[in-house]
Amino acid sequence: MSEALDNFVAGLLTADHWPFWAAAAVFAIVGQFSSLALFTKERAYQKGFWQPVWWWGRESLPLQPILAGVLLGGFWLDPEGRHWTPVASSAYFAFAGAVSLVLWVIAKGAAKKRGIDLTLPGQSPLPPPPKDKA
Repeated sequence: MSEALDNFVAGLLTADHWPFWAAAAVFAIVGQFSSLALFTKERAYQKGFWQPVWWWGRESLPLQPILAGVLLGGFWLDPEGRHWTPVASSAYFAFAGAVSLVLWVIAKGAAKKRGIDLTLPGQSPLPPPPKDKA
């Protein structure tokens, strides 16, 4: 059983599957940006005309890469040249979206163990205010 699993994992990491891994990486980065800069808690709970849009955007964050994969599969048919149907292409990229959720959590956890705070550009902490020269 272990050899079969090893062969399966090795097969996933071949160059033939680059569309899957590229989509998963892009979805992970876009998802992180969306959660920290676009669909923020502040916007989701701030009263106003657009508040329901921000709230639903925030609440649906885990579904967004999967739905983006479904849409990508509708445009990029048969990414591996295996004569797939449009439904198969959508499922392929939807799964890449699901994997992207796990990839980001693993990347952040591995970096955190090494003492690295993994953030996207523009998310670094603000420097302290300058000290007065008296």
